[in-house]
Amino acid sequence: MSSKLRISLSCLLLTSLLFTTNTLPMAADGFVDVEEGDKYYVAITYLKEQGIIDGYDDNTFRSSEDINRAEALKIITLATELFEEGEIEEPDGSIEEGEDRPFTDTPLSAWYTPYLEEAKDRGIINGYEDGSYKPDQTVKLVEALKIIQQAAEISDFPEITDENTFADAGVGFWYSEYVAYAKEHTLINVSASNGILPEQELTRGYLAEIIYRFLRRGEIEEFGKATFYGAAVQGNGTASGETFDMNLHTAAHKTLPFGTMVKATNLANGKSVNVKINDRGPYGYGRVIDLSSSAFEEIAWLGSGVIYVQIEVVESPA
Repeated sequence: MSSKLRISLSCLLLTSLLFTTNTLPMAADGFVDVEEGDKYYVAITYLKEQGIIDGYDDNTFRSSEDINRAEALKIITLATELFEEGEIEEPDGSIEEGEDRPFTDTPLSAWYTPYLEEAKDRGIINGYEDGSYKPDQTVKLVEALKIIQQAAEISDFPEITDENTFADAGVGFWYSEYVAYAKEHTLINVSASNGILPEQELTRGYLAEIIYRFLRRGEIEEFGKATFYGAAVQGNGTASGETFDMNLHTAAHKTLPFGTMVKATNLANGKSVNVKINDRGPYGYGRVIDLSSSAFEEIAWLGSGVIYVQIEVVESPA
């Protein structure tokens, strides 16, 4: 990880205070089409601030548009620092006679060909059996997961079992180990039916989200859905033995010790709230925390019901 990235992350951690809320700053020259409320707001803002993404000439990012295999490869290799910015020299129009293209469908004059060639030489990509790469084809979820993990030289894959995958991913596929790693680090969105749509074509926004989660794994406890509980259970007991009070900033988590202080950040607007874990749950697929209604209201409108968050441990119990 670069020193610039380490300094940036350290500054973010130092801003955490108990029972306070804050908003991650948007870059002064942020994309005009990425505002608070965009479900990929935090991810896109972070990647732009780190110089990993640039967007288009009109200062848009177009997060809902598909991203092709060539574009995805360049962003991923820069994000994982496989290549440094400017290390790969893009074609200037001159082509040496007899020079071989890395894939049958990648013209030597294309801006992306040097990236594909270098990634192929390093064993990051292989292409298809017919010798093509299909650079203009939209990248699929499992393809992106493989490229990210290969570029970052991930080797500590978890054991692959029926319990360590998803309903629509299974075991025994070429991508199984990459999916298992993604699940362990909550890198991808999970449906209520435990599905991830492994062959889905990625949008620019979703790829940015996956890369963001990957870069911050280890420092962020987990990513996923957050919901809330309030008046309906006011005064009931919690798993810790405390009485639930919807007016206090508390939360339920499946495994964190009672008394742990965590910061939950809404990934759609950067707003955060610090809460104390005093209950167990939630147990739905993809859900990582249930906030008291007062805590949820600090970072989102109650009517939204379910939001995507990141969770950071602020303080562990004695």
